[in-house]
Amino acid sequence: MQELKNSTKLDKSYATYRKIINYQLPYKFSYLDDWLLKKSNLLLAESKQLYNKINLQNNNISLLSKNYKKYQRGTIVKVDFGIGIGSEMSQVHFAIVLNNYDNYKNNVLTVIPLTSNKGKFNLNLNSLIHNYIVEIEEKLSLCKDDPIKITKMHKVLNSYQLNDTNTYACCSLITTISKTRIVSPINEYDIVGHKKCPKEILNLIDRAVNDRFTAKY
Repeated sequence: MQELKNSTKLDKSYATYRKIINYQLPYKFSYLDDWLLKKSNLLLAESKQLYNKINLQNNNISLLSKNYKKYQRGTIVKVDFGIGIGSEMSQVHFAIVLNNYDNYKNNVLTVIPLTSNKGKFNLNLNSLIHNYIVEIEEKLSLCKDDPIKITKMHKVLNSYQLNDTNTYACCSLITTISKTRIVSPINEYDIVGHKKCPKEILNLIDRAVNDRFTAKY
């Protein structure tokens, strides 16, 4: 009976998502099918891990806990925020790690999303991302006799070709994410997970967040 009830809910959910997709709406809704597939695969992997853990515990077999990548405060990452509700952050965006401390057993991070759009509560970080792209271009100009490196750098530059405007930190959209939402770097020349924003940028963010979320007495 419970299995039939759950199946009915899944069928209703599928019908609802199908209706939304059939509207053929722009912006975040145009990515809804891709996100649902990705999210289902992420949840499936997590459920398998939990299933194995429960079965091993029932059989008195120890399971080694999973290690996650460790991130330093200020590291620039790229995050798939999925499809948010209302004005929540959606789709793939750069973000800055805000955790003061992280470790290999921690599977969540608090980040501030980045965007190229101005906004009332968005903090102007000037050419933060563009400056890193320029660094790659400079390396490329010096790399004349290594076709493998040249190909890799072009691949990174092509993926970031639209990021030639100012970068803004979305101070009202700070959120905690699973590390599984973090997009893997394209290659070793990608800035994702490798570059840290300058201390003065972090100081600007700290002041903006303090003004936005803490009480003034």
